[in-house]
Amino acid sequence: MRTAAEPDGAELRVSVVAEQHDEAARAQTTLLPFHHGSDSTIEERPWILHWYPRDQFEQLATTAGPAVTAVTDPDGKPAPVDATDPLHFRLQAT
Repeated sequence: MRTAAEPDGAELRVSVVAEQHDEAARAQTTLLPFHHGSDSTIEERPWILHWYPRDQFEQLATTAGPAVTAVTDPDGKPAPVDATDPLHFRLQAT
């Protein structure tokens, strides 16, 4: 469980209840229950993480404005074009 303080001093607590991984849709949905302060109300919210193939992400970035200046693997080494592991993109405003 993770906690954080709100500006009013209330404590916000969150933990993972469930997780679904859909490779075909390239999405992961994590269900998180939020507990606010001493209130016993729990609100569950989905957090959706979507990932794109490298070429699609590069196109999205280019369309939005920044230029892709480097693509590396989790170890910081240049990533091959056909890499399927998580990649790190270095973007530069144009």
